[in-house]
Amino acid sequence: MSGMPRPDQYRSFYPFAKAYKRGPVTVEAPGYEPVEGETIPRRNIKHKDALRSQPNDEISTAFELLKWASAKYGNAKAVGYRKLVKIHTETKKVKKLVDGKEQEVDKEWTYSELGPYDYMSFVEFEKLSLTLGSAFRKLGLGKGDKIQLFAATRYVLTAADLTG
Repeated sequence: MSGMPRPDQYRSFYPFAKAYKRGPVTVEAPGYEPVEGETIPRRNIKHKDALRSQPNDEISTAFELLKWASAKYGNAKAVGYRKLVKIHTETKKVKKLVDGKEQEVDKEWTYSELGPYDYMSFVEFEKLSLTLGSAFRKLGLGKGDKIQLFAATRYVLTAADLTG
């Protein structure tokens, strides 16, 4: 029993313990009919009657959201990413129908080995977004101009989207 935490220690290893003391944070959204095998949609208890279209009245763009989050959360982790370590390729035999006959054929499988997660803080992510925005302006792009990016999904693309 000596290894068990006291109630006042719960917050240190279970951060949501406080939330359970104050009751539910979501409720069933009004106006939905029950459907067999499905649950009724749930909403935050503070906004149960309608979906929020923006986090607060001062935020109306993704860039404003980024600025607000950077000011509020500072050096907290904002974006996680993993670097590619190596691409592996294996060849395996698989059964396949060829001309109506089942045959074993070689199939090549490719998968990625990724490193551990690295993180970027809200402040660092805001700085990256501002740097990308500055680079776009230097290229002659301005408000209303569009860019098209062809790349794998990466945090840099999200930063580019938030350049304002």
